[in-house]
Amino acid sequence: NVMAAAYGRTMESDSLSRLALENDLRGAIQRGEITPFYQPVVRLKTGAISGFEALARWRHPRRGLVAPDDFLPLLTELGMLPELGSHMLRVAARQLAEWRKRHRAAGDLTCSVNLSTGEIDREELVSSVARVIREAELPPGAIELEVTESDIMRDPENAAVVLQKLREAGAGLALDDFGTGFSSLSTLRTMPVEVLKIDRSFVVGRETERNLAIVEAVVRLAHALGIEVV
Repeated sequence: NVMAAAYGRTMESDSLSRLALENDLRGAIQRGEITPFYQPVVRLKTGAISGFEALARWRHPRRGLVAPDDFLPLLTELGMLPELGSHMLRVAARQLAEWRKRHRAAGDLTCSVNLSTGEIDREELVSSVARVIREAELPPGAIELEVTESDIMRDPENAAVVLQKLREAGAGLALDDFGTGFSSLSTLRTMPVEVLKIDRSFVVGRETERNLAIVEAVVRLAHALGIEVV
């Protein structure tokens, strides 16, 4: 009985904590608490920074920095991922434009932003992306949108059309988490992507001969197709 009571209190505490987090999350984007952290993309041959990836982080006023794994699933449940995607794109575009204007050496920098699951199906996606790029006065390809293979493969024909429209709107396109899906080669052949991001599972931890062989083969294949590799 004591154990049951303790377990019950723990479950109740977890539920209350989750509810409080959900309530705080509802206005976090509008309050500017969820902001991009910029992870550099570095050229291996020279060590020079070629761009950044904008990653969402939540600066909670009481809890401090909340990890994405702790709030992105809640955003998904609340149906707020499109709002977060639009917010991240606007903020990252403005920041990149400011860096490009302020620093002469930053003229060729790019910034990539993740398209969340399901965003590729939003009717207003292309027009909103075009508007953000236009308002930030950025050249084509400066803002790069990352899409996962799993999101593309839910409706490949529609995805190909949308991605082509995004390119025409001035966005660069990157295929994220490459190597974790079942149709990778078909995706490379049919989708208008310019950058390929090899999944981290192939390049972190203890290197194996198989992982190395896979990475080398993917790099050669991508380069033969004129696709950059990250």
